[in-house]
Amino acid sequence: MNIHVSSEEPITNTELPVIECSCGAKILIVPNIKYMSTAIEAHVKEHKKKIKDPKKAEAEVELIRDDLIGKVLDKTSETQYFFLE
Repeated sequence: MNIHVSSEEPITNTELPVIECSCGAKILIVPNIKYMSTAIEAHVKEHKKKIKDPKKAEAEVELIRDDLIGKVLDKTSETQYFFLE
């Protein structure tokens, strides 16, 4: 299951719940905590690859991860989109 959506892949259905990273990539919100976490981690890994210094990379990915998790929580509370296990 591929749930990470890159910035090159346009999302044509505006009804789909997505969050947007500061880099412009969109990530589909899915109603399963495990898969949502996998999607966020896949995107964070892409950011980490771009930073050479391990300490800077870790700090950056923590900020991005926290931002994306916050956006998921905001979006789900707005749309009453519930996560199922």
